[in-house]
Amino acid sequence: MKRFQESPTLKGKKVTLRNINPDIDNQQFYKIFLEPDMHLWTGNKIPKDEFETYQILCKYRDLDGVIAWSIISNDTQDFIGTYWIAPNYYEGKKIVTEAQRIGKNYWRKGYTKDARKLIYDFVFFELDIEEVHAGAWKDNVNSCKSMENIGFKLFTSERKVFQKRNEELIENHYILTKQNWIMKRENI
Repeated sequence: MKRFQESPTLKGKKVTLRNINPDIDNQQFYKIFLEPDMHLWTGNKIPKDEFETYQILCKYRDLDGVIAWSIISNDTQDFIGTYWIAPNYYEGKKIVTEAQRIGKNYWRKGYTKDARKLIYDFVFFELDIEEVHAGAWKDNVNSCKSMENIGFKLFTSERKVFQKRNEELIENHYILTKQNWIMKRENI
């Protein structure tokens, strides 16, 4: 599988994905991460200070085996979130796992959809990946619907303890195949 020194720049209609630059991105990242709704369904918590978010951005950028991007609004050039993929093999198939975090002010306005289109075209047509794997808590209805609308199919569900809440919940695991993406992508 291809390895990248830097994440390639990907430009869409609403967003550009570029290499994470903590020195430039941190101030807006910190402001975005102060929003409590950003952390409802993740293991993250509201950061203490900008140093903590700076370290998070460095970690995303430097993690071995991960390709990570800053999501930039094309209209304002503002940093609005992060996206990362981790190429791997699963049952003999080339797959990626993925996750993104977009600021609440950009939810349900097409930014995530545009970023996903860039990512899925990149993984399926540049990296020749066979499947994208992603997960969401079943009660996180918006995330589940978002994945299903873009072509993900529910693969399995499992009961798991959500450590942050110390509560047993159902975690859904989804798969997007290259074939499903090709069928869906023109309507996105």
